[in-house]
Amino acid sequence: MTDTCEAHLFINGFAARGRAAQQAEKISHRLWQGGLRLTTEETRSPGSLINQLAVVCENGAKNVLIAGGDGSVNEAINGIMEVDADPRLGLVAIGTGNDFAKALGIPLDWRRACDRIIDGIKRPETDARIDVGRCNERFFLNGVGIGFDAKVATMASRMKWPNGQSRYPLALAITLMSGIEIPQVRIATDESVLDMPITLISAMNGRFAGGIFPLAPGARIDDGQLDIVIADGMNRRQVIRLLPRLMKGTHLSMPAVTLIRSRTLRLESSLPLAVQTDGEILTAAARNLDIELIPGRLSVIGGRPAE
Repeated sequence: MTDTCEAHLFINGFAARGRAAQQAEKISHRLWQGGLRLTTEETRSPGSLINQLAVVCENGAKNVLIAGGDGSVNEAINGIMEVDADPRLGLVAIGTGNDFAKALGIPLDWRRACDRIIDGIKRPETDARIDVGRCNERFFLNGVGIGFDAKVATMASRMKWPNGQSRYPLALAITLMSGIEIPQVRIATDESVLDMPITLISAMNGRFAGGIFPLAPGARIDDGQLDIVIADGMNRRQVIRLLPRLMKGTHLSMPAVTLIRSRTLRLESSLPLAVQTDGEILTAAARNLDIELIPGRLSVIGGRPAE
């Protein structure tokens, strides 16, 4: 057994309403059968994975594996960046949306995901080297949602039912009924400055948001650029018209939607903004945001970014 086959496996027992915890033993066994020497830990509480990753990375861990969803991956990258480490990251995606896994072509079947790790961990030259984002002091991998998008994510995080991807559309409907705020926002990117009313802004590293919305259909997670999708100020009826286009990924042709590619994004808002990173609520009241992309910062085992 070589050192390259040693790995730390973290199981997020809270992911997908406990489904990851139920499959923890099966995941560990399959990886062990594939020749990996594992040190396995379960997360102790929501948010604890940040510190757990920071500790093992500071102690020299070279391969860290996560069994969980987008929230687990978000905690993992924040733990890694807290100690400025550079381990190889492997993912068994057992979450609700799994947007990060989709950006990297990681199988959503846990068995195939384990097999991808087993094959890739012995061949570091096949890793995907991907970009990492930062929003104020929080790091992210898939994207940042600002405004209406983040309000929907906030609602979805509070819901105990239904499970799976149907939760987000229901949260969206409830948020629509509660009303839509339209702040005036100054938007500064690498090459332009806009001052406009907005409904939402999404700074995307990956393609999908909410599990089912190809919000940035042309985004690549390894191109050094954020795909920044801006929806003008809209009323409820206009948002309802937008939704089918969002689900099909054809919204970028609409006059009310703007796409800008940039490595940096700075926002100043007239009203407090809800913000989510990788589906995790960052704040409900941001007025100033400083977002940037760090190109090629993370190695992902078995990752294959979509063309």
